[in-house]
Amino acid sequence: MEVLERVGKETMELLIAETGLEFEKSPNEVHQEDDEEQLEEVTFDRCFYIYGGPDLLEELEALSSHYALLFNRRKAKLLAEQKSLYDAKLQQIQQIFSLTADVEGNSEDSNKGKNIETLSGDSDVEMTKLCDSSVRRAADIASGFTPVLGGLSANDIIQRATDRLDTMHSECIHRLSELCCSAVSQLLILGKSVISSANKGKNGETEGETPKIDWPEEAVSKAKIIRHKAQSMSGNMETVSNSFITGTSEIVEAYLTAILSVSSDKQELPQSTVQEKANDITNHLRAGGATAAEKIQDALQYLAYVVLFTSMPTV
Repeated sequence: MEVLERVGKETMELLIAETGLEFEKSPNEVHQEDDEEQLEEVTFDRCFYIYGGPDLLEELEALSSHYALLFNRRKAKLLAEQKSLYDAKLQQIQQIFSLTADVEGNSEDSNKGKNIETLSGDSDVEMTKLCDSSVRRAADIASGFTPVLGGLSANDIIQRATDRLDTMHSECIHRLSELCCSAVSQLLILGKSVISSANKGKNGETEGETPKIDWPEEAVSKAKIIRHKAQSMSGNMETVSNSFITGTSEIVEAYLTAILSVSSDKQELPQSTVQEKANDITNHLRAGGATAAEKIQDALQYLAYVVLFTSMPTV
């Protein structure tokens, strides 16, 4: 229902932009919309929840806890020297899984993870498509704003600018959330693939829905492959966030140009309201991008025990 309402609203906006016609709303409708907007505030956490992100992270956390338990049980059977070795290797993997840390040999190791089928090929394509379409959407929202302002009064220009900024904000947060959930889902798939690859040595088969990947045997090499994938997905999210931030600036520029053309007294131009809103939205978009990066970081760290345990020899 929410999707249909949003599509309907966008269709009306396009009709208004192309025909120049404006549809009047009753006071009750205006108040009702204001109330709904306050209740349905668009936040990253809310959209992340809608797309199923918390469930994915919960599954990754459970996987991490299970393999941490298995790791500690197996480590308890080792000699003191071997225990120290695996503790050091765990710290190394956790460091590799920290996206803010510098890791050598990242691109070289990433080439070792060649697929037997495809490395979640459909998901990769979908993420690329979503990233590209999001960048185009940000550009369309910004570029389509200037033609709408022709012949409007100062108050109408302000209202249109405010509405367009809200659209920019809503679109960015929704798309960032969807991208982030897709990235977390892919990391979960990679974790399951590592497990499936390790189990293959025992039963000679892998799970049907798990992508078959030619993983290296060494845990550090596996970790670098997964890190490389996470970095790529984080880069996509940063690209989307920056595109909408740029679009927000372009809307403000178009607004200022239009408002100057209809205002006789430049000292009394009501610039502050729109500019402040744009600044707030820019800050929200940056915060959304930062939160998305944190979700990827959390998902990545959950795989440390999975990667290490599946590389340990059976005692």
